[in-house]
Formats: sequence, C-alpha cells, structure tokens
Amino acid sequence: MTRALLVALLATLALTGCSSSPQEEYCDAVTEHQPELTDIAASDDTGALFDALDTYDDLRDKAPRDIVDDWDAVIEPLRELQQALADNDVDASSYSSDDPPADLDATGRAEIEAAARKVGSERTVTAMAAVEQHALDVCGTPLSR
Repeated sequence: MTRALLVALLATLALTGCSSSPQEEYCDAVTEHQPELTDIAASDDTGALFDALDTYDDLRDKAPRDIVDDWDAVIEPLRELQQALADNDVDASSYSSDDPPADLDATGRAEIEAAARKVGSERTVTAMAAVEQHALDVCGTPLSR
C-alpha cells in the first residue's frame, strides 16, 4: 500500500470514528441529563417540573424524528402552564387548585386550571410514556432513575 493511500485511509477512518449518529447524540444527551431529571422527579416541589423544561428542549432538539412529536406533546402543555402561572403571578411551587391564592381572579384561575388539564391529559401522559419507553428501548437507560 502506498504511503498516500495509507494516509487517506487513516484520515477517512479518523473522520468516521469522530462522527456519531443522531441516535447516539440523543442517547448521550439522555445519559448526560439523567442525574438532573432524577433529582427533579424525586423532588416534592411541584414547581420543580418546570426546571426540566430546558433539558426537555435539549432532548427534543437532539431526538430522532420518530420521537420529536411526543417530546412536543410533553413540552408544549408544560410551557402553557408555566406561562399561565406567570401571567397570573402565581408561584408554581405553592399553587393549589383547592386553595388558590386569594388575589387570583376567576379568569386567572380558569386559565391555570385549563393549562393544568392539558398537562394531565391523556395525550401528554401518553407522550411522556412514549419518550420514557423510547429512552429505555433505544438508549438502554431511563430518562431518570
């Protein structure tokens, strides 16, 4: 084998070895974010779920095409609830539908409750189960432990 051919072959192998598939990048991101998502899942703070949104965005951005719609179905309702709480100056960590803040008007309460129903909807719950199962099946690890 000529020296030039050997150098070209080694360069090609080096480039191939450095690249990773989108699936590998996604699985690396799942593994990277797992400790943070584990802490959030274990938290007693109801507002902690919103701390996961940037992580969820990162996972959606790196997700294989077949799971992106499910990530969107998880993230969008959470963002809507986060916005409804912010629009009504309500702290997610202390909000209770059974005992809403005294200064929350009926319209604000209705907005928050509607957004909360979307988060708890069958579509959102099913989508979350799908992204969790995908992480197990494709990456061999759960989103959180």
